[in-house]
Amino acid sequence: MKANPVLLLLPMLALACGWAPAQTTPTPTPAPKPHIADVPQPEQPGPYNSTTSSSVGSSPLTVAQIAEYQKRFEEGYALEQQGKLAEARAIYDGILAEQPNAKRSLLEAGKISFKLGELARADDYLEKLHEIVPDFPEAIELLVQINQALKRDVRVELLLRDFRELHDSGKIPELSQSLCFVRERIHLDQQDIVISQFFDYTQDPNTVWMAEVFDSGGELKRRLLLNYDPATTQALRAKDAKYAGTQVFTWFEHVIKDGQVKEIDAYLQIFALPDYQKFRSAMFVILANPPKPIYSAPVDAPQH
Repeated sequence: MKANPVLLLLPMLALACGWAPAQTTPTPTPAPKPHIADVPQPEQPGPYNSTTSSSVGSSPLTVAQIAEYQKRFEEGYALEQQGKLAEARAIYDGILAEQPNAKRSLLEAGKISFKLGELARADDYLEKLHEIVPDFPEAIELLVQINQALKRDVRVELLLRDFRELHDSGKIPELSQSLCFVRERIHLDQQDIVISQFFDYTQDPNTVWMAEVFDSGGELKRRLLLNYDPATTQALRAKDAKYAGTQVFTWFEHVIKDGQVKEIDAYLQIFALPDYQKFRSAMFVILANPPKPIYSAPVDAPQH
């Protein structure tokens, strides 16, 4: 018997979606060695320091000065890990007042501002970092989310273009090996929605966007996916020449019980890729009022 395509969908979604390694250890000191150091920095030859970057043409910092900046950064980072975000940012701001190109301080100050909902301020920090290090994935990913929240659609599209080009270039292996990135974070009263965008939906697992719903305690409760269906697309095109440009997409939901995916429900089929805003609107409709599945299958069903 031919294998059911629903049962074969998304075998890779258990993999981490983001480009970066596992989350930073909560140990406050010493500060973690930032992965930003892996990005080529032609403007600063020699060993990279995690907190400082002297301007071109300025006198290089002494060993003692670097040690002092490192100590201050670690103090800020320890406060950040303790949840004292405003206090931590004040220390980063102090470093940036003296060293405006301090990359790690720009990154952490931007992340703090984003967490605090101060989007314009977060954008300022991270745009500066992006200007200094254009090929730093974490900065681009955060800028996508920030500009999405600020409804700067043109800026989002430009960032997405740069992100795809960087992903496809192979310059950063960790990024090139990743499937997707976080496009948007939506904070509601009792739950958060994290929407991930896949770099290439024509490749396995053929997902375009994935929306995951978490409760106030951070537990995953629902997962919606819009998937490209290459087999149905090819069959439809072969059937009639008028469908030569058609692409078939299907909405799916992973039914989650006790933290585990127990069932995959197929909902609606559409015949053209919607833009992001239409996907987002449909997502809210499905979350509020799920349609009757056109097909359901338990994930542990035997395959033939």
